[in-house]
Amino acid sequence: MPGISEKKPEPVSLPWGMIAFAIVSDLVGLIPIINIFSELVAGFVIGLWQRSYAPKTDPLISFFLAKALDIFTLGILPSNIAVVIYAYVKKKAQYAKEKLTPLANSRLGKLAVNKIDSHYQA
Repeated sequence: MPGISEKKPEPVSLPWGMIAFAIVSDLVGLIPIINIFSELVAGFVIGLWQRSYAPKTDPLISFFLAKALDIFTLGILPSNIAVVIYAYVKKKAQYAKEKLTPLANSRLGKLAVNKIDSHYQA
């Protein structure tokens, strides 16, 4: 429709607030007994944030993978920070894809894609 422009993707910046929260929750998670409650709260808060920040990621899977990492490493590795970084990387990749899609749909982009496809088919 004329007059309606396509929504351009917004640049992705590092979520410093959530990284700070993840660092604090990982440090509190090193304290025995308290870590059970703190990890559940951190998982819930980071999961809610992840659902709104990077909707293409599944917070439930990220939570269970992070807690499995905690179990196998006895809580030494910073799993909450890993979840935040994972969501950031996924959002950054989605931004790059949205930014490059119009270029790939252009005439030159289609020519390049066909050339790459023919190269890998040989």
